[in-house]
Amino acid sequence: MQGLLDYLRTPCCGSGVAASAIAADKILCKQMMQALGIPTPAWRTWPGPAAPWPGHPVMVKPRMGGSSVGISLARDQHGLPAALALAEAGDPPGVLVEDYVPGLPVTVGLLELPGGVLAFPPLATRVDAAEFYDAAAKLGAGHGGTVWYGHADLPGPALAAVTTHALALWDGLGCQGMARADFIVTEPGDVFALEVNTTPGMSNDSNFITAAGLCGLRLADVVAAILHEALTRPRYDAPLPAPAFARPDRGSAPC
Repeated sequence: MQGLLDYLRTPCCGSGVAASAIAADKILCKQMMQALGIPTPAWRTWPGPAAPWPGHPVMVKPRMGGSSVGISLARDQHGLPAALALAEAGDPPGVLVEDYVPGLPVTVGLLELPGGVLAFPPLATRVDAAEFYDAAAKLGAGHGGTVWYGHADLPGPALAAVTTHALALWDGLGCQGMARADFIVTEPGDVFALEVNTTPGMSNDSNFITAAGLCGLRLADVVAAILHEALTRPRYDAPLPAPAFARPDRGSAPC
């Protein structure tokens, strides 16, 4: 969609093709984190040359998709085949097998304002009735009372790390408008980046808008900022190209 709107020289909100495509692809995003020197849990792809079971619990994730759909926690080798099959049902093919790191899920919202990028205070997520923040917990939030999120009370070094890493991912991916970076913070305070979302949920009770509220911003303020960035973004100067549909000359061969 972003590519089509760029081709049509039509303003759009949020990040462009490259940032959105890399962030949406969990494997490419992990490679970007490694290139930027941002800590992330060890991982491997499946199918691949490496044995899929590393001898400890792993998160098994489809290459694409959101809201944790298709993600499983395999605690032992016996649970791995079902987890791989669930993740492999996604499209395109490819499964991310990531070392499971226990800790507190933390997300950092990022919003582009006229004066620069604002990093929201980190928001922590706690799940009462699930092993991790899975699809059922995310998509059922607000209905079952099993999910809580609020300001993350992190020690100083961990707080600085999640904010610094979130801004580095913003710059490294080339994000625009808004984004959200997700992390795991371990009990000792180590920080590991997990994913980047260039189209975070924007409902009034979403974690993105909740975090914006910690900065004194309402939903209307966030929407206005996103629209302002999109409408003031420099555009291509080149005119819209005219497509050429002429068929190459192939002599007298029939169509």
